[in-house]
Amino acid sequence: MKKQLPKILKHRLVPFVVLILTALTIAFVLLIPRAGYFLITQDDLHKSDVIVVLMGSFPDRILEAIDIYHQGYAPKIVMVEPFMPGYEKLIEKGIDVPGYADICVITAVKLGVPSDDIIVLPKSVRSTQEEANAIKEYLKENAHINSIILVTSKYHSTRAKKIFEETLKSLGRDITIISHPSKYDDFNPEKWWQSREDAEKVFLEYVKLLYFYIQKAMSVFQTIFHTTCYYPSLST
Repeated sequence: MKKQLPKILKHRLVPFVVLILTALTIAFVLLIPRAGYFLITQDDLHKSDVIVVLMGSFPDRILEAIDIYHQGYAPKIVMVEPFMPGYEKLIEKGIDVPGYADICVITAVKLGVPSDDIIVLPKSVRSTQEEANAIKEYLKENAHINSIILVTSKYHSTRAKKIFEETLKSLGRDITIISHPSKYDDFNPEKWWQSREDAEKVFLEYVKLLYFYIQKAMSVFQTIFHTTCYYPSLST
């Protein structure tokens, strides 16, 4: 025979379960629709030293960079050449096709940006973090640059700014980072769950944000650990 819960336990358990389900429902109703907006960081535009356009989506990002260049917010557009799997094999076979950054440059020039105002860093990066590292090295060599406009897709803008802030703070000078996601990106933050493509973007961005915070926490922990190892008196 199946064991049954005592009646008094049932009476106490049922309201608790109802309360939990109600709380989860409220959280779902309130937070899920807002989850798309949390991924977007849109700062007020100000004149800056350079526009940094992140790779990974074409043509929405470069179109936005071109617009704000023509609006006079910055005199230069900077981008980092992304890694393209198999691209070297094409070159080896004598097939000369433009790379990702090359296509962005061609687009910008055709839309009126002088080629001298476009800077491509040949780093072959694989992630936003590697892009931030490449830009940090570029800023080290160009000490006059103290402000950047960061152009990317809407859903990517919050994480991108956090990564750049964390990476560039080691430069030894203050760098103003203005996040300006592309208006050409069709990501819908209000009804992202109604689109499979948008839902995948939201899920992956939150996973990557979690990974970013875990890495940051581990870095802090390692710093504390090394400090207490080298200076044991600090821990007593």
